[in-house]
Amino acid sequence: MTSRRWLVVLLCAMPWVAACRDTPKAKASELQKLAETRKKELERRIAAADVHPDTSLPIAMWMMPSQLREISGLAPTSRGTVLTHDDNSGRISEIDPRTGILVKSFSLLGNQKQDFEAIAIAGNDIFLMASDGKLFKFREGADGQQVSFIMFDPGLSKQCEFEGLAYEADTKRLVMACKRLLDKLAPKEVLLYRMPFPLNRATITALKVPLQDVIGSNKWTKFRPSDITIDPITKNYVIVASQEKGLLVMTPDGDVVRSGPLPGDHQQAEGVAITNDSILLISDEANVNPAAITLYKWRP
Repeated sequence: MTSRRWLVVLLCAMPWVAACRDTPKAKASELQKLAETRKKELERRIAAADVHPDTSLPIAMWMMPSQLREISGLAPTSRGTVLTHDDNSGRISEIDPRTGILVKSFSLLGNQKQDFEAIAIAGNDIFLMASDGKLFKFREGADGQQVSFIMFDPGLSKQCEFEGLAYEADTKRLVMACKRLLDKLAPKEVLLYRMPFPLNRATITALKVPLQDVIGSNKWTKFRPSDITIDPITKNYVIVASQEKGLLVMTPDGDVVRSGPLPGDHQQAEGVAITNDSILLISDEANVNPAAITLYKWRP
C-alpha cells in the first residue's frame, strides 16, 4: 500500500474518534480538531495535485455516515459545502467537502418518500428531483427541521427516467438529464431537458446529442447519465454515468468536448459537483465499498 493511499484511508477512519467522547462539549472539541487537521492535510494535497499531471489520483476520500448509504446527487452551496440526499426519502444533508464532516440534515415536511435522484440549488431555492421528473422546491432548513415544499410536475414521465439535475445560473434554467429513454423507437442519443424560470411546461426545450458523438472512441454501447453539474469556469455541462463508469463534458450547445472513463475506481457513481476552486467531487452509493465522496483535481 502506497503512502498516498494510506493517508486517504486514515482520514476516512478518523470521524469515529469524535463519536467515542461522552459529552457534547468534548465531541465538539474533537470535531473541531478533526476539521482543522483535515483542512491542513487537504491543502497540502491540493498543492501537490496542482503540479501533478495525473488528475485520476484522488486527493481525498470521505466515507459517508449510514444515513447516506444511498447517497445520490450533489449540489454546491455558496458557503463551499455541498447538499446531498439519499434515494428514498426527502432528507437533505450538508457535507463539508474539505473535511468530509456532516454539518446538518433536514427533511421535507411529512417525511416524503419518493425515488429522489438529484438535487440542485437555484438562488435561495433548492430542488429535489424524482426519477419521473417531478420537482420539489423548498428553502434550506436548520438541523433536524422539516421544511415545506411546492411540487412541480413538468409532465415528462412518459419520455424519460431522470437521474441528473443542475441549475444553469447564466440562463436561469434547470437542466434535467435523462438516464433512460422510455420510447423504444427513440433515436440513440443523450437527452437533456431545460426549463427556464418561472417553471412552465410550455417553455421546456430538449437538447439532443447523438450517442455516437458521446461514445467517441470509448467501448461503451450506451451512456446513461447518473448526474450532471455545471463547470463554474467554462460553464460546460459535466455528466457522470454510473453504469458506463464514464464522464462526459459538453458545451451548452451540445458539442462534445471530451468523454472517457471516470477518474479513480468508482463502483456506483451517483453524484457529481465541481467547486469554485476546481475540485471535482464524485459521490458513490454503498456497493462493494461504503458510500463515499471522492475528491480530484479538476482541469477544465
